[in-house]
Amino acid sequence: MQKKADIEKLKKAGVLSAKATKALEKSGGVSKRNVAPKRFLKTADGKWVIPTLYFRGGKNTKPSKKQTELTEKINTLITKYTTERKTA
Repeated sequence: MQKKADIEKLKKAGVLSAKATKALEKSGGVSKRNVAPKRFLKTADGKWVIPTLYFRGGKNTKPSKKQTELTEKINTLITKYTTERKTA
């Protein structure tokens, strides 16, 4: 699985054609996920952990309005209670 940004760089450099890029996207070889900054929370014993939300069984589905709303509210809470860090 390749990152969309990496595919775009290869396309810009002329290594990949538009046709090859579309073929990769269609075959599922390109990640469609957006990468958010990693947010960490420190546990009582000093270990850094990353809170995660995912919807089991939601692969290759379109999120509902309620699902998007819930995700936004949870992300607001995660931002409030966590710290952005480069490494764990």
